Amino acid sequence: MIFYFFLGSVAGFFWEVLIMLITEHHFRNRGFFYGPWLPIYGVGAVILYILLTKLKKHPVAVCLLSAAIGGLWELAMGWFLDAVWGLRYWNYSGLPFQFRGYVCLWSVLGFGAAGCLWVCFLSGFLTERWLRLPEHIRRGANTLLALLFLIDCAAALIFPNTGRGITF
Repeated sequence: MIFYFFLGSVAGFFWEVLIMLITEHHFRNRGFFYGPWLPIYGVGAVILYILLTKLKKHPVAVCLLSAAIGGLWELAMGWFLDAVWGLRYWNYSGLPFQFRGYVCLWSVLGFGAAGCLWVCFLSGFLTERWLRLPEHIRRGANTLLALLFLIDCAAALIFPNTGRGITF
């Protein structure tokens, strides 16, 4: 599951960076952390895998459930960051079909598509490749990533990443 967490976290980071490059034409770290990961995506990847992997032969069901789970996860985390630290890392207030700026129809549809892609296609393919690596390399990579993440977590909890344009 550590592998899935970091895969989702790093993929989410690059997705967000890509969105900023396309819409604002410059790099922006959109997360609470300083490293190239967004744990909200990593936890989401693990949750979707655990809850939906038995349904991988039913992509429509996976898509619908991923949309619901992803939307609820984004809503919960958006509210939590706002309530605990007063931070808004995203705000959909200007979009139609949004709820208090924490979640909107477009993000929910994106979670549905991404969850279906992840659970039904990518997780099995990537796991197969990952398991081909020798165990000591897998263990070492997971340990190194976890250590770097914990250091970043400590730094971000002490000094949250609130750079220009990151929060609303």
